[in-house]
Amino acid sequence: MGLILLLALSVSLDVLGIGVAYAVSGIRIPWNTRLVISVINMFLTFGFILLGQNLGMMIPGIWFQIAGGGILLLLGARTLWNALGENKTADYDRDDSHTLDPYEGIMLGLTLALDGACAGLGICDMGAAAWLFPVLTGSASLAFLSMGARISCNLRRLNGVAGAVLIILGVVRFFYG
Repeated sequence: MGLILLLALSVSLDVLGIGVAYAVSGIRIPWNTRLVISVINMFLTFGFILLGQNLGMMIPGIWFQIAGGGILLLLGARTLWNALGENKTADYDRDDSHTLDPYEGIMLGLTLALDGACAGLGICDMGAAAWLFPVLTGSASLAFLSMGARISCNLRRLNGVAGAVLIILGVVRFFYG
C-alpha cells in the first residue's frame, strides 16, 4: 500500500509543476477543468492496469516483473532528465483566453495521464492494491493542480526527487517483484 501511494505521488508531481507554470504564466485552470484532467488521469490509468492484467494472462510472471520494473526505471529517468534540462511548458490555452476551458483540459489531461498510465501498466500484477492506484493518481492530480495555482516557485528539484524515487521503485520492482 505504501509503495502504491509513493508511486502515485511520484508520477503526479509533474502535475504540480504544470499548475505552477500555468499560474506564473497568468493562465487560470478552473475547478471544472482540473476535475476533467483528474478524471482523465484516473480512467486512463485504470485502463492501462486492466490492459496489463489481460496481458499478464499471456505473459509469464517473471517477464511481467522485469517489464514493470523497466517501465518504472524509464519513467524515473525521463522525469529526472526533464528536471535537469530546460523544458518549456506546452501551451494548451488555444484561444488565448488565459483560462483553460474543459475542452483544452482534455488534451492536457491526456498528456499528464501518460506517466500514471505507464506506471499502472508496470504495477498491474500487484493485486488489489493496483486498483487503488488510479484513484490515488486522480486525487493527487486534482490536489496538485489546485496547489500549483497557489504556489509560484521553481519545482525542478522536486521533480528531480520524483525521478529518483521512480528509479528506486523501478529497481525494487525489477528485482523483488
